[in-house]
Amino acid sequence: MRIYIIGSTGQLGYDLYKVLSGKHQVDGGGREKFDILKVEDIPKFFSKKFDLVINCAAFLDVVKSETRIKDSFLINSLVPSILAKYFYDNKIKFIHFSTDYVFNGFKRKPYIESDECDPLNIYGLSKFIGEKMILENNPDALILRTSGLYGEKISKSKGYNFVSYLIEKSKTEKVLKIVDDQILTPTLTYNIAKQVEKLIDYDLRGIVHCTDEGKTSWYDFAVYIKKILKLKVDIIRSKSKYFFPKRPMYSVLENKILKENSLNVMREWKDSIKDFLEKHYL
Repeated sequence: MRIYIIGSTGQLGYDLYKVLSGKHQVDGGGREKFDILKVEDIPKFFSKKFDLVINCAAFLDVVKSETRIKDSFLINSLVPSILAKYFYDNKIKFIHFSTDYVFNGFKRKPYIESDECDPLNIYGLSKFIGEKMILENNPDALILRTSGLYGEKISKSKGYNFVSYLIEKSKTEKVLKIVDDQILTPTLTYNIAKQVEKLIDYDLRGIVHCTDEGKTSWYDFAVYIKKILKLKVDIIRSKSKYFFPKRPMYSVLENKILKENSLNVMREWKDSIKDFLEKHYL
């Protein structure tokens, strides 16, 4: 299969490229190769060259989204919907990624794909609107919602992920405050790449949840990382009320559709982070 990964130089795209290129003809790059904001270039760039396009480009900064509203909706909603329409019209498969932040967190038990969305911040809203627009333009598109990403390569747009942030800060700080009231599932990008590798041979479409298994708080996640790496830093509890904008207090996703179709290959979060740290930091 001929595959193009938009944003293959970023955190998720990096692992997708590495995994998929083992069995497929994969191309990709950052905005220097294909600038998603230059929508007029879409037909010339993609025409008859690829069987599948995976979009990893996104405006990911939750805080900056509150002031850069136009950029957030442009990159997370409008442009992906334009891409989706072109790929639908030209019979090119399309995979896009969304977020657990489309939910408000009031449910307090794992969200399934059919649960009602109610984003609390601009980032979540832009991703939710993106989902709606993509599927309106391309009912064959596959949208994978995920959560708390970390991987070998840090997020290009943010310049860090939670794991890299914790490790770097532990080198210079004696005490770190980490919120203990946001419950989610940290997810290794390599696992998502392996899941996508399995999914491209199946005809799934619409919204599908794709996170590692289990749940934890950011605080407990940090404590577990500290234990494995024996970090010399004190980690103390903090509360989300001191953070802006609001985040969902509970955003655990249940991989219901993957499991119903016997396709789920996502791992327990503890196993994932342990193996990741042992491979890259020990």
